[in-house]
Amino acid sequence: MQNKAIIVKTIFVFAVSVLMLACNTQPPNTIDAKISYPADGTVFPPEFPSPTCFWETTDNTNPLWKISVLDAENQVLHESKVSSEMRWSPSAKVWEALKQQAKQQSLSLVLAAIDDKQKAFPVDTVSFQFSKDSVGAPIFYRSVPLPFKFARENLTEVRWQLGNIGSSDAPATVLSDIPVCGNCHSVSADGGTLAMDVDARDEKGAYAIVEVGEETVMSEKEIMNWSNFVNGEFTYGLLSQISPDSRYVVSTLKDSEIFVDRNDLEYSQLFFPFKGILSVYDRVEEKYFELEGANDTNYVHSNPSWGPNGEYIYFTRSRAAHLEESGIFRGSQAVDYKAYNKFLNAFLEREKLFKFDIYRIPFNNGKGGKAEPVPGASNNGMSNYFPRFTPDGKFMIFCKAESFMLLMPDSKLYIQPVEGGETRLMNCNSENMNSWHSISPNSRWMVFSSKKYGPYTQLLLTHIDEDGNDSPPVYLEYFASGNRAANIPEFINMSPEAKFEIVPKFLEDDAFALRMGEIKSKENQYGEALEYFNKALEFNPKNADAHHGKAHALMMLKQPTEAIKHFNKAVELNPGKAEYLLSRGNANLTLKNEDKALDDFNRAIAIDEFNFMAYSNRGMLWRQKRNLEKALADFNRSIELNPESNVTYINRGVIHAITKKYDEALVDFEASIRLNPSDLSAYFGKAKVYQEIQENNKALEVYSQAVSQATNNPETYFNRAMFFMQTNDKTSARNDLQIAAGMNYQPALKMLSEMR
Repeated sequence: MQNKAIIVKTIFVFAVSVLMLACNTQPPNTIDAKISYPADGTVFPPEFPSPTCFWETTDNTNPLWKISVLDAENQVLHESKVSSEMRWSPSAKVWEALKQQAKQQSLSLVLAAIDDKQKAFPVDTVSFQFSKDSVGAPIFYRSVPLPFKFARENLTEVRWQLGNIGSSDAPATVLSDIPVCGNCHSVSADGGTLAMDVDARDEKGAYAIVEVGEETVMSEKEIMNWSNFVNGEFTYGLLSQISPDSRYVVSTLKDSEIFVDRNDLEYSQLFFPFKGILSVYDRVEEKYFELEGANDTNYVHSNPSWGPNGEYIYFTRSRAAHLEESGIFRGSQAVDYKAYNKFLNAFLEREKLFKFDIYRIPFNNGKGGKAEPVPGASNNGMSNYFPRFTPDGKFMIFCKAESFMLLMPDSKLYIQPVEGGETRLMNCNSENMNSWHSISPNSRWMVFSSKKYGPYTQLLLTHIDEDGNDSPPVYLEYFASGNRAANIPEFINMSPEAKFEIVPKFLEDDAFALRMGEIKSKENQYGEALEYFNKALEFNPKNADAHHGKAHALMMLKQPTEAIKHFNKAVELNPGKAEYLLSRGNANLTLKNEDKALDDFNRAIAIDEFNFMAYSNRGMLWRQKRNLEKALADFNRSIELNPESNVTYINRGVIHAITKKYDEALVDFEASIRLNPSDLSAYFGKAKVYQEIQENNKALEVYSQAVSQATNNPETYFNRAMFFMQTNDKTSARNDLQIAAGMNYQPALKMLSEMR
């Protein structure tokens, strides 16, 4: 590499000298420009279409530019003058001519600035070449809007695409506009079988395994469910991988993970598993089994990958965290919020790190064996993850970061021989995230995800020679699509020109209608939601989730009597689901069926003793029944389980206020405001406490804070008006009532009428 650098530098000096003599002048000192892309030493596939080259400058000047391409003998093959936009894309004709003239030899790209006298001053150069190795396969990937929270709430915006490296056309969309979450996918070695996460029937562990064809149909019969292995209990089935021969699928089950949104467009999610075992599904025998040697619950085993020929499974391992430490029993939903928040915040603030080592275990026809750490990818003080292999079986490529797994800014790609040898940092790495890689069927090219050019993840491509040496990355600019992240790329062993469409037949039933109803409910479109829930029940009258969703929509449409019928049906179909009992309990409270509501809340707590909402709702019932002691006990327990629920602080604050424990009430209302400044009930409760203790100045201050918090909410003005009335300030009261009345707030209109 050192000799190569000297040669490139010599060529640049010579090229500059040639161009300088032609201009008969010296370069000015004011131009400081650098070619950003391609990088020096970039290797393009022979079929790659014309790229966009670009450069940057630190100068305030904005000159015209000249691009020259020189061959290995420093003969000028092409010259172009470029405007001040600092980018150049050769025409298809010029690009193809350069390929022919290069003869797989290195070419030099020379950037020169043009002064006001039309003289060119070379300022930078890079070398590039065309490989003899074609890519030979298309890339299947996901195109997703950011942040991830938006994508999750707008699933129909996500699409899956198939891109041809050799085409400048936008990649074809093969799957889109579906209201369920599709995620990790993998493909068999022959490209004939695609396996993919889908949350069919709202089951996060649902997994589709389909034969790839021009029309790739995903119907119910192609969908299995990882929850079958854990007796129907919740599991995601994380980072699953199909075997090279397509017979087996390995996944992480009995899992727990950190899965939280972050207020950062570029890195809008923190995810890593901290509990789980490896389990396998045998498609031939249709059975599930734990992989012995990767099922020790003292550790988390995840991110599995089949090694060459499927003889070994490689995976990440770390010391597991359990319920007492994490506050999570299964999945990513907390049951002990106090423990969970402590656990989570330690990682968000990076007070604690979570590092993985890469292990391998013999598959041994499903019998497993002893798991052993992989030298170079373990016990190195870093987090090692996402092992992948060149199909020729020679090299393992994996990621290292300081901590965690996936979507890490400092993630870098490393390569090492499978049979042992030096672990090397790859040349293709950018300074901003490098992860989720896939290697072409001929083992010569690797595609990976990066944020090299901004927050919306891009796909980059690098050439890997027979000795494992890689080149600076090629930017797959034709795969980019506006404000979308391109991620989870996967080579499929098929013709680059191949086309196929994924047809999600499994959505043409109650599952599709159910999910659309849930989406409309989240958008507060309850009338439309009701239509979808009805449609789901036409498909399947025994769909408990559809009955529950319909009941909720009816409640929001002020039809509690009709809603209770469907809550009853949901509970009848699935009596062990605490969520259904809680919802029915609330409906019974609305209908003043207090005894029935109490029974529902008691049953919900018996099913899930860590459900903070069950205690909070029961506390509301006790307050309604004027049993303040029991209400306080339930609110205390609810806050103990989840100290982040602002509503429970409000409810407990009301109990304290009723029992004249005003200091405790103020503490609770202040805690609620701190947790959720937009919840006005806490302001009103706090202000009324100040009125009770004759501190009217403080009460007015709090009422005014509520007005500032929600200037378009007439209730804030009305409540402050009531305060002014009680303190005999009728002028101020009238002013606030007029503002509220201007928003057509009926109580304000009525009071103004009475004041006249």
